[in-house]
Amino acid sequence: EGKLIAQNFDKPVYIKNYPDINDRLLVVQQDGIIKIIENNAVNQIPFLDISDRTHQPLFPGDEMGMLGLAFHPKFDENKYFYINYVNKDDFTIISRFIVKNKLGNANSEEILIKLKQPYSNHNGGFIEFGLDGYLYISVGDGGSAGDPENRAQDLSNIFGTILRIDVTNDEKYVIPKDNPFYNDENKRKEIWHYGLRNAWRFSFDRKTGDMYIGDVGQNNWEEINFQSADNKGGLNFGWNILEGKHCFPIDNNQCSSDN
Repeated sequence: EGKLIAQNFDKPVYIKNYPDINDRLLVVQQDGIIKIIENNAVNQIPFLDISDRTHQPLFPGDEMGMLGLAFHPKFDENKYFYINYVNKDDFTIISRFIVKNKLGNANSEEILIKLKQPYSNHNGGFIEFGLDGYLYISVGDGGSAGDPENRAQDLSNIFGTILRIDVTNDEKYVIPKDNPFYNDENKRKEIWHYGLRNAWRFSFDRKTGDMYIGDVGQNNWEEINFQSADNKGGLNFGWNILEGKHCFPIDNNQCSSDN
């Protein structure tokens, strides 16, 4: 049976433990505010408020806003955390912030990646560190229906992908040399996997390092995709040629149901 511990949030999209305080939870709201639950109560002071630069949803189906939060594996040393949000100019922003006095410092923002979003949906949004210490970022296909510009199959852009970058040094980021397209000048080197419609959430098994990817379907099929920890990246999950294991659209002559 569920138990109510806190309420009165505004479009909460994600909840995460604070790294070194067992009874502190952080609730990411789409409006750009991260609230703190502590001792089963919501603190009056938020962990972070960047609503001044975050896109505010304009209608119920507007998926833009603050969408993801991750803490650096060496948070105890550097106090870094990372945010995935869409700003007021409709750019996806991947930024690093610093914690000071156990609160996020809104003035410490260092922008790592900036990507113009063509539509208000399929903005991806999840962000998490793998057991390898690299930062993984989901990027949706850019929106509208059916990926009309075939972005998710075009490796010259980063739409419809999961990215993998190295943020362990003082540079904004570097690209791991074992990324699957690192040596291909015609493909974006940050890409780890592609052919995803909107990988809204993914997770790493903390024991094995296996990866589970939740990808939102168009109309008929939702996906949970599996990647073993020893996988070398470069997987194509099929969108927009396939929806799940089925041709998209049904009369698509680029594939067969045997795929």
